[in-house]
Amino acid sequence: MRVRKLRIMCAGGDETLAEWETETISQERLDEIETLFNSKMKQGFFAVNITDGRNTLTKRFDPNGDTLLIPPVRGG
Repeated sequence: MRVRKLRIMCAGGDETLAEWETETISQERLDEIETLFNSKMKQGFFAVNITDGRNTLTKRFDPNGDTLLIPPVRGG
């Protein structure tokens, strides 16, 4: 059984927004997590698939992967 996470970078490092087991998660809960992911993407976050050290940018939610959300860079 695989446990996957959606994490977000913050001032203290990173925080887990969602965690699920790929074999037992309900479709309803997966939809909620994907909605959260899409909301962050619309806010300008970057998403990195960090599954097994992959470390590749992505724009789509992968329910079978671990994802790290990185806040948009702001200059000033």
